[in-house]
Amino acid sequence: MAMRITFNWGTGVALVYTAFALATVGFVTFAMGRSVDLVSADYYAQSLQQDRKMEAERNALMLRPAPSVAQPNGRTAVLSLPPDHAASARGRVTLYRASDASADVTLPLALDVHGRQHVSLDRLVAGHWILKVHWSSGSRDYYFERPVLVQ
Repeated sequence: MAMRITFNWGTGVALVYTAFALATVGFVTFAMGRSVDLVSADYYAQSLQQDRKMEAERNALMLRPAPSVAQPNGRTAVLSLPPDHAASARGRVTLYRASDASADVTLPLALDVHGRQHVSLDRLVAGHWILKVHWSSGSRDYYFERPVLVQ
């Protein structure tokens, strides 16, 4: 004699709740296995410095000639700052990769007499990067950033 299963509203409710619970457990398992990259490990400390960064950006906007980044090819970026900053500028160049915090590269600012610095992109993964430049010249701080496409 075969057992017959009847499908009524109680069985339907139980199946819906069971499917919901399984989907929730599956999503939690999936989410826990994903890596979480913050924009910066010390984002709180950086947020406290936001006013200084905005002032440094305003200072950079007032420079003539304006700071710029050129890419003569996909493997080199040429950073140009005003020539009068060439001798006195002290700072750093950061190549920031939004999709992978461990790939970020920081270099010292090393301008030639014309205010230019060639930045090699050879060791970087192809894709979208942001070139960020922080520097001081005289008694002022400056900040400038531009997107860079590594090929």
